[in-house]
Amino acid sequence: MPPRAAPLPLEDRRSALISATEPLLERYGRDISTRQIAEAAGVAEGTIFRAFATKDELIDAVIEEVFDEQRSRDAILAIDRDLPLPVRLVRAVTILQDRTRRVFALFHALRLRPGWAREDGEEPPAHESLHAKQQHDREQLELVLADLIGPDTDQLRFTTAEAVTALRAAVFSLTHPLLGDESLARPDRIVDLVLHGIARTPAHPCRTQETPC
Repeated sequence: MPPRAAPLPLEDRRSALISATEPLLERYGRDISTRQIAEAAGVAEGTIFRAFATKDELIDAVIEEVFDEQRSRDAILAIDRDLPLPVRLVRAVTILQDRTRRVFALFHALRLRPGWAREDGEEPPAHESLHAKQQHDREQLELVLADLIGPDTDQLRFTTAEAVTALRAAVFSLTHPLLGDESLARPDRIVDLVLHGIARTPAHPCRTQETPC
């Protein structure tokens, strides 16, 4: 029997249970038991139900936590704007990759396994509202990345919005477990690819939008 859990404020206890449950979901999907969760969190099973009404409610909370981009946005906002652009972008890519990998892992465990549906037959609330939330999160993240690039916009031959789109596309595709490549997925190489492309010299004739190819 695990040791008696030290008293924690409800929100702190919920957060601790979410953190303990996420890696279990990645490994076992919805087949996890409350006993496994309790052991991972170092609490008694009853503690889980004082924080969440059901196991499904806890799992839904994990889904919401992983798909919530607020922490990533806050971390990117905290990057020192006085750093050189490549350094700022490497730090941002590192943050984006961490969340992207978490999303891929949870998506694989809960969407590609038979256990995606809740045990009560209902779809998780986080899944029902996922498209609307993703749209809002995407717009907010684009604003944060645009602000990160902003001080060096004059160094780019594309608009800030296009640069943000290219960066996010590169992070997604090169971090994807099926599309990516381990050597190219390093944050510094992603940034180098986005900023400089694959050519040794910038000899491509399409230097501006006004120059026809």
